[in-house]
Amino acid sequence: MRHIEIGYVFVIAAMLASTRARADDWPQLQHDPAHTGYTADQPNPPYRLLWRRDLKEPISTAHQAVVAAGMVFVGTNHGNLYALDRKNGEPVWIYKTGAPILGSPAYDDGVVYVNSMDHLCHAVDAKSGKRLWTFETGEGIWAAPVAAEGRVFVAARDGFVYAVGAKDGKEQWRFKIGSPVLATPAYGSGRLYVPGGDMHVFALDGKTGQRVWQSPKIPGAAMREYWLIAAGDTVIATSQLAFTGHGTQEQIMRGVMTPFNERHAKDPVLVEDEVFPELVKWYETHPHHKTFHVLDAETGRVKFIAPIIGVNGGSCITPPPAVSPDGWAYTVYANIWLRASGWAFFGRLRLKDGKFEPLITDRYAPKLAFPDQWHAQPKAGSQFGNRSVFDGGFNVSDQSWGQCLGGDRAFLVRDPGWVQDTPSYNTMLIPTRRDEYMFPNISEARRLLSGGTFGGAFHSTCAPPAVSDNQVFHKAVRSVIFAFEGTDRKE
Repeated sequence: MRHIEIGYVFVIAAMLASTRARADDWPQLQHDPAHTGYTADQPNPPYRLLWRRDLKEPISTAHQAVVAAGMVFVGTNHGNLYALDRKNGEPVWIYKTGAPILGSPAYDDGVVYVNSMDHLCHAVDAKSGKRLWTFETGEGIWAAPVAAEGRVFVAARDGFVYAVGAKDGKEQWRFKIGSPVLATPAYGSGRLYVPGGDMHVFALDGKTGQRVWQSPKIPGAAMREYWLIAAGDTVIATSQLAFTGHGTQEQIMRGVMTPFNERHAKDPVLVEDEVFPELVKWYETHPHHKTFHVLDAETGRVKFIAPIIGVNGGSCITPPPAVSPDGWAYTVYANIWLRASGWAFFGRLRLKDGKFEPLITDRYAPKLAFPDQWHAQPKAGSQFGNRSVFDGGFNVSDQSWGQCLGGDRAFLVRDPGWVQDTPSYNTMLIPTRRDEYMFPNISEARRLLSGGTFGGAFHSTCAPPAVSDNQVFHKAVRSVIFAFEGTDRKE
């Protein structure tokens, strides 16, 4: 892939919000309160497997491991919060809540915060695993806690968002959303952005809880299990389709892709970039087929329409992107060649103006393969030629993706939608520079990345890896945690 530009022209204030963790830790969901999924730490290849720990307890599919204080923190559906030694994966302590833990923990200043479906947010001493305090809500809590500026923000299924003092667990304010909150809010520039179950995004003042704005209704059936992103002057939300994924993609095929291919049937190659403006125009009149939403952080209005076809096989939630400090959102998307769920590609969206750049580039020769569907085949002699990266597992087939950024590398992981016995099952793919794609330690890691005790992801979501101090931590499907290590050399 192209190098991620680290110009720091686009300042993401929330990335600099106090976490009181080491700079190379991964202290909460997608690294920071804004959920950018970015760290300057850059593990470089070759990668080696450090350890593999099967907890033998199911873990929520979008649950990301948190790395801080020399430990890896992860919660399970059995209600257990595990602290694993980051050096060897051995349990240091186990803290038990009263119900499943669905969202990731958050670490701040020696304390681990974790929400549970037992209606409680638990504050746990990171060294000993002892309870410090609990805060009770009216219903179970699916979303992860957000720790920022001395507060823990808790959004619950009771339709309220709470600001809780990080030290004493006392309520500072609450705001009534009025519908269950099923995805994690994001915090940036003093505001908390909350995804409501009624498909509105709310911007709240972080100190007072006063509403700043309420967005227009977001198209789709739900915002759940994933998280919002607060990237400077932009808020990003992803949603679940109100229709089937296949049905939407068939409509996009008929309305955009097939006419495009027919107009270019005599061209020697097809250029993917040329279809993006047509897709934006189609989304303008078919907004309920969008699953990637870009809002203005000041007003809550739609900032622009992104030419992104979400990867959402089986009507899953489109996975949120990861955002670099220079204002590019890196994301997996379905490309010009669509069938069933399509083929997944990787690209980046400039949040300043909506420019979209494919990072896995190729040119295609049009070919009519079925009477009702155009298929674009990789052109011989092009970037991938006859041996496509897709053969290594970079395809959709009703699967979910997670992504994060470490320096100028993107770390992607794929969870399949069903149990299957194949080497590409639950694989981790690491695009580095353009033309270079690798699986870490392909002979061992791909064999071990086989899902653990409890099988597949069942058309659900997928957790990105966590990057910390030259290491990559991956929560595989259902019950297994992996730790990989890069080399110390810099390129």
